[in-house]
Amino acid sequence: MGYKHTLVSLAGRFSLLGLSFSRKLPTYYQGYWIWLTRNSWETFFSRYEPYTGRAMKIHLRAGDTFWDVGAHIGWFSLLASKIVGSNGKVFSFEPSPDVFNMLSANTQGLSSIRAIQCGVGNTDAVAPFAAQGTSTAASFVEEVTELYQHYHFPKTPIQKSETNIRKADNLLKELGAPHVIKIDVEGFELEVLKGATGLLLTARPILIMEIHPIQLNLSGGSEVLLFQFLKEHGYGWEVINRSPAPYSHYSVIAEFI
Repeated sequence: MGYKHTLVSLAGRFSLLGLSFSRKLPTYYQGYWIWLTRNSWETFFSRYEPYTGRAMKIHLRAGDTFWDVGAHIGWFSLLASKIVGSNGKVFSFEPSPDVFNMLSANTQGLSSIRAIQCGVGNTDAVAPFAAQGTSTAASFVEEVTELYQHYHFPKTPIQKSETNIRKADNLLKELGAPHVIKIDVEGFELEVLKGATGLLLTARPILIMEIHPIQLNLSGGSEVLLFQFLKEHGYGWEVINRSPAPYSHYSVIAEFI
C-alpha cells in the first residue's frame, strides 16, 4: 500500500504544479504513466483489467508490432506504445464514431500509434454499425448493442452508421505482421479470427482475447466453434480471467503450439 500512497501523493503534487491546465492527465498503470484527455481520464492510479496489462508486458518487446482490435479509447494502445517504444508500432482499430474521436484524441502526437476507424472481421465491406455513444458494447450486430444498453447509458439512444470492416489477412499486407493482437469486440471474436486465417498460419501472433459467450452466439458463433477454430490453426490457450455476471465474459491468451 505504501507505493500506491506515494504515487497518489506525487500525482496530487503534479496537479498543483500545473496539470490542472493540461489537455491530458496521467494515470499510473502497470509500471508506466499513460496520458489521457480530460474526458477519458478517471484516476491517477488504475488497476483496470490488470490481467490484460500483465499479459502485454510479458509478451510484448521493444520494437514489436501490436494490433489493438476493438481499441475503444486507446487504453491498451497507450500501454503498448510504452512497451514497444519508438521503434515499435501500434495499430488501433475502432469502428464506433464517438469512441474513435476519443481514441484519436488520446493517441494524438504519438508517432508509434496509428488509429484506424474500422471494424475487423471476415470481409472487406461497409456495414451498419450500432453504437451507443461511448459505450463499450457497440457492435455490428444491433442485438449485441441492445443487450447491455441499460447498464451503460440508458438514456443514450442507439445510432446506426455505415462503417468499414476489414479482413485481418488484407490488413497484414498493408501493415505488416503483428507480434501480439488484443481482441475485444463484444462477440465478434470468431469473425475476426475467420478473417485472419493466413495471418495466424504465417505470422503466428500471440492473441489476448476477451470472449463474450452470449454476444458470440448473437453474432452467429459459439465458444465451441471459436476454440475449434483455434485448435485447427495450431493454437492452444489458457484462461487468464473470468468476469462475474451480468457481463459473464472471460479472457484467454492463445499461442501457436
